[in-house]
Amino acid sequence: MAKIEDGTGLGFDARVDENNRFHVHAVGVTEVVHAAEQGLAFNINTGQISVTADATLVYLKNNETNDFVVEAIAIGNDGGATYSTRPLITVVRNPTGGDLITDQTDVDMNQNRDFGSSRVFNSNAYKGKTGGTLTGGNDIAILQSTTGGRDFFTLGFVLTEGSSIGLSYTANISAGTSLIYVALVGYLRDPAGQDN
Repeated sequence: MAKIEDGTGLGFDARVDENNRFHVHAVGVTEVVHAAEQGLAFNINTGQISVTADATLVYLKNNETNDFVVEAIAIGNDGGATYSTRPLITVVRNPTGGDLITDQTDVDMNQNRDFGSSRVFNSNAYKGKTGGTLTGGNDIAILQSTTGGRDFFTLGFVLTEGSSIGLSYTANISAGTSLIYVALVGYLRDPAGQDN
């Protein structure tokens, strides 16, 4: 009769019950928690952007060999402007041009979500501006934003090496200025867990 034994040499055997079920005790974590524990989760935040009209918001290109999963987009709006209707955010898959890319300004924050990790996310991460341009690529989503407060959109978009994401903003502002920030919340997939 074959047995499954403890590999540490302590002589413990695995338990199989009368229904042929193997007994284990396991602790499961989500992929994002695992990534954070490995120092592979990041928060990319534009910082405040002063918006008076249509604008670009953020551009992110993954320069890592690991896939980067954009699990969510958070957008904050201080509500300082007057709006004719709610603003729209267009998410663009693999944009190729526009001054968001060619006249870039780095985001204010590109930080590891593991406070004990010094690992840096190898990426191009730029913040937008009023009147900014973003061209090429394909529109993949339209999100409707509030005019004062914070929105959180769960997405699960995957950026393979060299892939990028950009956001443009149809402001619908009739007067005034709003301060807006955008955060891309995501993680690099652990290469040990990726199918190739």
